[in-house]
Amino acid sequence: MPKSSYHRRRDRSTTSSAEEVDAAVGALRSDNLSGSQAITRRAAALVETWLAGASSGPRDPGTPDQARRDAELRLQDVAGALIGAHPAMAPLYNLFESLLECLDEGAPAGDARSRIRRTAAAFVDGMDQHNRAIAGRFREILDQDQAVFTHSAGSTVRAALLHCWRAGRGLTVHCTESRPVAEGSALARDLAEQGIPTTLSTDSLVFSLLRLTPRPLLVVGADAVTPDGIVNKAGTLGLATAARSWDIPVYVLAGSEKFLRSAPPFFHQQERPPEEILPQAPAGLRVINRYFDLTPLDCVTGIVTERAVLTAAETTRELAGMKTRSRLRPGTGRV
Repeated sequence: MPKSSYHRRRDRSTTSSAEEVDAAVGALRSDNLSGSQAITRRAAALVETWLAGASSGPRDPGTPDQARRDAELRLQDVAGALIGAHPAMAPLYNLFESLLECLDEGAPAGDARSRIRRTAAAFVDGMDQHNRAIAGRFREILDQDQAVFTHSAGSTVRAALLHCWRAGRGLTVHCTESRPVAEGSALARDLAEQGIPTTLSTDSLVFSLLRLTPRPLLVVGADAVTPDGIVNKAGTLGLATAARSWDIPVYVLAGSEKFLRSAPPFFHQQERPPEEILPQAPAGLRVINRYFDLTPLDCVTGIVTERAVLTAAETTRELAGMKTRSRLRPGTGRV
C-alpha cells in the first residue's frame, strides 16, 4: 500500500512518540474488522498520543498562530490517512471536523492542545451517551419475546441488544456470518456467552429464516447516514429490501455522529483485497470485494437516534438542517 502524506511527512521523525503515532496509524489503517465507533475511539486515542508527544517535545511551538497551523497540518495528515483507509465511516469525518473546528477559536499553543484533547474526549463520551439513549429507545420498540435479526456487528446494536436483555425484554437474536471477515460470527458468540438465545447462519440462508420466523424484526447499525441512504455492511440492502416486501419492520440504530450531510462520491465502494474471498484467483477472473452497500432511506421503518425515531422524510429533513462542515482537505475520503 502506498504511504499516505501523513507517513511520508513523519518518516524523518526519530522521536519515540512519533514512532508510536506512526504505528497506531498503521494499525488503524489495516483494521478491517472493527466498526466505525471502535475505529473512531482509537483515532481519538491516537490524537491523545500525539498531543502527549507534542507537549513533551523540545520543539518551540512558536507564536500561537504558528502552533495552530502546525496542529491543523498534523490533524489533516492523520485525518487523511485514517479516512482514506476507512472512507465509509462517518464518525471519523465528524471527529476530525470537530477537532479542526476547535482550532478556529484562537487559543494559545498550550490551550489549543487542551482544547483538542477536550474535544476528542467529548466526542467519544458523546458516542457512549448516544448508545445508551438509543438502547432505551429500541427497548420501547421491541415487543416481548420478539425475534431480532441483525447483520454485521456494530457496537450500537450490540449495546442495544444487551440492554434489552438485561432489562428483562425477552428476545432471540439471529446473526449472519457477515462475510468476508465474519464479524457477525463473533457477535453471535458474544451474545450467546451473555446468555441471550442466539442463532447464526450464512448470509444467504438468512433470507429464508427471516421469512419463516414468526414476529421478526430486522435491526442493523450504520457506518453513515446520508441523504442517499444508509451505508452499512454489504448485504444490508438485500435484507432491508426483502424485509420491506414481507412487511417486516426494519430499524437502523445510529447516533448523530453517523450523520453526514454530504459525502464524497462513491465513498462506500472501496475495493478490498480479493484474497479475502478467493485466494489465488485465476487470470481473467475479477473478484469484487466491497464491505459496504447503500440502502435507500425509504427501505427503513425508522432510524433510531439518541433524540428520536426518525422516518425517512424526517431523516432527510434532519440531514438538510445540519450545518455544512468543510474543514477537511478537499478530496478526503474520495475512493
